[in-house]
Amino acid sequence: MSELSASQKLLAEKAICIMLVRGYSPDDKPIFAYVAVRADKLEAFIKAQRRGDFDPEKFGVIIEAGEGTPTQEIMQKMQDEYGFNHEHMVTIPPASEESPS
Repeated sequence: MSELSASQKLLAEKAICIMLVRGYSPDDKPIFAYVAVRADKLEAFIKAQRRGDFDPEKFGVIIEAGEGTPTQEIMQKMQDEYGFNHEHMVTIPPASEESPS
């Protein structure tokens, strides 16, 4: 991978992606978190998520989180305040579910 120019580095540090992360708590309950991840940390975030052994707070800021699935209120807030589009989400499968390339 080639080195980023100064302007590309600045953009990567300022651009934010909002990610909806789903998983399970230590007591095996479904949980979710909306995480604001800087673009320059996105690749590491996705790799860690695929492995399943990561703490989202190490990669970004948790905007909303809870047990179960997001409520309609939370989903509307994420859409209104952050432009999060739930209809066009991309699911990142765990490494064990990826097809071999």
